[in-house]
Amino acid sequence: MCKLSEERPDSPLAKPWPDPAVIDRVLFSRVEIAAACQRLAGQINALYAGVTEGTFTVVGLLTGCFMFYSDLVRNLTVPHTADFIACSSYGLDTVSAGNVQIKKDTNTSLAGKHVLLVDEMCDSGQTMASLVQLMRDRGALSVRSCVMFDKPARRASDLSPDLVGLVCPDEF
Repeated sequence: MCKLSEERPDSPLAKPWPDPAVIDRVLFSRVEIAAACQRLAGQINALYAGVTEGTFTVVGLLTGCFMFYSDLVRNLTVPHTADFIACSSYGLDTVSAGNVQIKKDTNTSLAGKHVLLVDEMCDSGQTMASLVQLMRDRGALSVRSCVMFDKPARRASDLSPDLVGLVCPDEF
């Protein structure tokens, strides 16, 4: 039987967020993140302005992207299909091991479609580079990558995301 700690708050909002005991400083405000998301959606709308129904799929990399992904696609005005893929290259570590394993594949074929891969962050770039190549190998018409946060100081691949919301310092 699991016993709850006496220090556990009654609700998640019992303490101010962010909790200063956990977070040293905030790198980007909610306003900055929302503005970056809207800017990215505008860029995507311009890049894919000519697509027709069923020819453009936005693929989110689970699970980290789900909040950014939902905000992003809510701001898209071009016709698109939503899909997801789950993969791992970290194992139990915080640094990518470089070997990407698909945990959940997309639900539909992406052959002959424009594909936009969406993730919350690109650090080593190994996962995104592997997925870009996988989508090309599967016959995607075009493949682009979009991330909210880019951490180029950690790059271990030649990939640079096509669309970047905010550049992140190498601080965490």
